[in-house]
Amino acid sequence: MSLLILPAARTRTRRQAHSLVEEPHFDATVVRRAVAAIDKQARRGPRMGLSVRSDLPGLKVADVRRALAGLPSPGDYRVVIKPMRYRTRPHLGGLCEFDMGRIILRVPEPFRPFSELVYFSARRKPGEGMRFAWISEKVRFRTRRDVLRFVYLHEWLHWYLREMKGRRAGAETACDRFALRNFRRRDVTVDDALEAIRGCRMRPVLEYLEIAA
Repeated sequence: MSLLILPAARTRTRRQAHSLVEEPHFDATVVRRAVAAIDKQARRGPRMGLSVRSDLPGLKVADVRRALAGLPSPGDYRVVIKPMRYRTRPHLGGLCEFDMGRIILRVPEPFRPFSELVYFSARRKPGEGMRFAWISEKVRFRTRRDVLRFVYLHEWLHWYLREMKGRRAGAETACDRFALRNFRRRDVTVDDALEAIRGCRMRPVLEYLEIAA
């Protein structure tokens, strides 16, 4: 008896049907919103990649980062928190050390809520000579967070004028105006700084150094 072996049936590979995909439709409004969001993010400047050190007992680095969240970063400068000892009443204090590459924020210790006059503008008085009437606002600082944000923004604008704009950093009134307008806001951008220094006349750093020499 012979055994008939039939060849194996060939399996045919089915061709995948290529469906025609409709060209995506671009909504001009959506594109404009996306571009505006990118521009807004770019204007914020560097965010909170802060190098922080706290020399104030009871105030951790994580606490400082939370307090300064939403504020622009001072590049590679380090932020140092130090206690401020006072005799009669608390007050504000900070320093931007360009030669050391750091911003020092001083927090009154022991801390208690306090008020301070902030001079944010000036008006020239009529008559001869350069006489000005200073405009101020009394600000209440209720928490350490208020103090940290206000002093940080003040010193940050010193940094920005020197390191980013190449200008003299001694614009105290503009720095106070910038801090006063923004320290209670959740997010602060470079545009807010430009608004605060609008109309200010500041000499370039090189010219200032030549005069000082």
